[in-house]
Amino acid sequence: MALFTASEAAALCGGVCFGPDAKISRGWKSDSREVGPGDGFVAIKGAATDGHLYIDQAIARGAKLLLLNAEEFRRRSLDRPEFAGVTFIAAEDTQRALALIAEEYLRRVAPRVIAVTGSVGKTTVRELTAAALKKKYAVHSAVRSFNTILGCSLTVLAMPEAAELLVLELGTNHFGEIKEMVNHFPPHTAIITEVAPAHLEGFGSVEGVLRAKMEICGSRALETVIYNGDNRLLAEAMSYNFDNIKKISVGKGGGCDVRIMDAAVRFDDAGPITSARLACGEGELTLSCRLFGVQHAYNMGYAFAAAKNFGADACETAEALAVMKPLGGRGLCKRSAANGWVIDEAYNANPASMKAALMNTRAAAESMGIKKWAILGGMRELGESAPEWHRAVIAQLADYDRALLLGGEWADCGAEPAPNISLFGSLEELISSIDYSDLDGKLILVKGSNSYGLKKAVAALTEC
Repeated sequence: MALFTASEAAALCGGVCFGPDAKISRGWKSDSREVGPGDGFVAIKGAATDGHLYIDQAIARGAKLLLLNAEEFRRRSLDRPEFAGVTFIAAEDTQRALALIAEEYLRRVAPRVIAVTGSVGKTTVRELTAAALKKKYAVHSAVRSFNTILGCSLTVLAMPEAAELLVLELGTNHFGEIKEMVNHFPPHTAIITEVAPAHLEGFGSVEGVLRAKMEICGSRALETVIYNGDNRLLAEAMSYNFDNIKKISVGKGGGCDVRIMDAAVRFDDAGPITSARLACGEGELTLSCRLFGVQHAYNMGYAFAAAKNFGADACETAEALAVMKPLGGRGLCKRSAANGWVIDEAYNANPASMKAALMNTRAAAESMGIKKWAILGGMRELGESAPEWHRAVIAQLADYDRALLLGGEWADCGAEPAPNISLFGSLEELISSIDYSDLDGKLILVKGSNSYGLKKAVAALTEC
């Protein structure tokens, strides 16, 4: 049933197929630079560039199946003999076509679907959940933070036909985005990690964030919701709704189904270890992972709840989480000197995750007896409340030994920087201000919105 070919896909999305009737399932890319031999390539017209400009590069790199705009196909005369071994699907809207094709492929493979959303921790929870279930099931999940309709479509189409579980990540910055993804790829289990200030330009308030995240519960296949029981807004929404759905709360509160009894972070020669003691029913279990920060007690709790719900063995779950490798940009810790560490959280930032990262860095540095630094980029998409949130972060830096702040958000927030704080207008200026011979005895947090490119600062600190 899973076998799905290009001619079927073209008919499904109202397009036309040219070339061999190739199998749809394969690695699909939307960036021609990532294409490998045999891959599929979808050309997307975006705000910054048009994927149709890179069709030749995709073919040169080995793409054998391309989804492109019908008009572009006709204009470029891609039915020429030199493309005889390449399959083309020409459709009016390539992104919509890709989603429809992925939806049908998901229907044919028919795995159980777990989808993760929330203001923080989505990618980490996706990775932890996939790791926790791989011992018992054939699990497929995204290769990185593919949390849009395009990213989910690419993830689904790369899924092996033998997959039993699919773990997706759903992000959003406007109403209706999660609803669209859920309509195409309906989860059986939803995980909501947190509801906090993020993307407020699109949602207006934390209540708006809640409304957007709750779109995941509109899945026509939904059977179970795992959620943060300590978040008041989320807990109230769950208590008044979805009485026909199994609900599993995770948190420190006494009424939570998976209760976090305590959590701690320590360092060994290989880096950080976060451990959490969980109570579930009559028993207790201690989980640990190579992630930095006590907030990962929640993330391990969500993964444990999902694994338990799917019948995975608790001891095997604990073993899987303990050996999972952290992702770059999300708490990965690297040596900068013999007694120096860099915490790489350069991928993203919002007020909740920034507060947690600063708290964790403070606690770890004090326990290790070393100095604490912060290199922070501005937090984007916070709307009119952005100055307030940036002032709050600056207040949290009062006891830091040094803080280097990149971006206009800090300069424009109205706070008077203390002597330990330096403001920078460019990443190059910030990087050049650091004395790389004096990194020993320092724990350095690097965090900010991804658009600031702070991964370059991480590289400079750890490769010197």
